[in-house]
Amino acid sequence: MDFNLPDWVPVVVVSLVLGFVIWWKFSEEIQLRFKGEETEGTITNWMRTTSTGVKYYYPLIEFRTKSGQIINFRAEERSEGEPMFEPGTKVKVRYLPTNPKLVKTHYPERVENKKAPTNRGL
Repeated sequence: MDFNLPDWVPVVVVSLVLGFVIWWKFSEEIQLRFKGEETEGTITNWMRTTSTGVKYYYPLIEFRTKSGQIINFRAEERSEGEPMFEPGTKVKVRYLPTNPKLVKTHYPERVENKKAPTNRGL
């Protein structure tokens, strides 16, 4: 007996598998986008690591959830060579209320520290 699948079956199967992979890969970002809460956090310090002779700095951030819980975490973003911001810098933190350890940090625009020309009393 010869059994032929309809032409649309492989398309549906591939679409379902692709949809599952996308959901699995980006589910945290999707949840943060639609269910996340935003609050202000503060860079409290920097953690330094060295890899192959290069110094990397990870910000340590603290924020308070709407329920009053204080969360401290090390951000995944890092800077190379020196910290990008001073401790005390305010950042925006988006977190998932059901899992406040799931966070995304938005940093302020970095302003380069340009020294003003000095007048030496010519």
